[in-house]
Amino acid sequence: MDIKSMMIKAAESQADEIRKGILESIQSEETEKYLAEKMDKAINIPFVKDDKEAKIFRDIADLITDVVYHVAGGK
Repeated sequence: MDIKSMMIKAAESQADEIRKGILESIQSEETEKYLAEKMDKAINIPFVKDDKEAKIFRDIADLITDVVYHVAGGK
């Protein structure tokens, strides 16, 4: 195998590892919690208690991260 092929193979391997890390980060509890907290601070749903709002935003964050994961190539 020549040096060019070796470098390409190494770069592809590194790209795969980075992609896996990004996909894991997207699906992490920390990302969902962060996204839900941001939505909760930015949006107030009238006549809905704060604890119910938090649950709603957590469910929405879960849905968003699932969609992003799928679109980004996750299974």
